[in-house]
Amino acid sequence: MPQGISLLELVEAFALPLIGMASLASSKLLDGAAARAAERWFLGVLLAVTVITCRTVIVSADAWLMHTATLSMMFVGALLLPDRRALAERRLPASTRMMI
Repeated sequence: MPQGISLLELVEAFALPLIGMASLASSKLLDGAAARAAERWFLGVLLAVTVITCRTVIVSADAWLMHTATLSMMFVGALLLPDRRALAERRLPASTRMMI
């Protein structure tokens, strides 16, 4: 049974960053109603990652660094990466570009 528990801890350590990156990418790349659903999914995953990271740090588990890096990647990515709406608003018409 201890091998099953160690396998579960290994899966948790690597699954958490993958889920975090997928939710961040989908919230930034989708558009319209799907984007709003992806943003809600991202916030839910962010909350879950925060709770899991706190638990991992409190119990001093082996994956604390990976969980902390995932949490920081999600915060920084949410703040720094532009989404589709921001990119569309930044695009200028061709005549305006010629003037600048």
